[in-house]
Amino acid sequence: MPKKEITIELEQEQIDWIAENTADFQITDESKAARILFAFAMSELDSEEIFSSDNSKCFCG
Repeated sequence: MPKKEITIELEQEQIDWIAENTADFQITDESKAARILFAFAMSELDSEEIFSSDNSKCFCG
């Protein structure tokens, strides 16, 4: 499947977390790490659980 560029907005805490894990697991870049996260969520988790109000956490102030 061809990749398509998108733009997303993240809080600094989220940026730091993905950067840290990208380095820790020697992933080529943050874009690849994000694709891994999406693939995992799509294959392993229930959308209802992911997007429920109990789990939709905002890191904004």
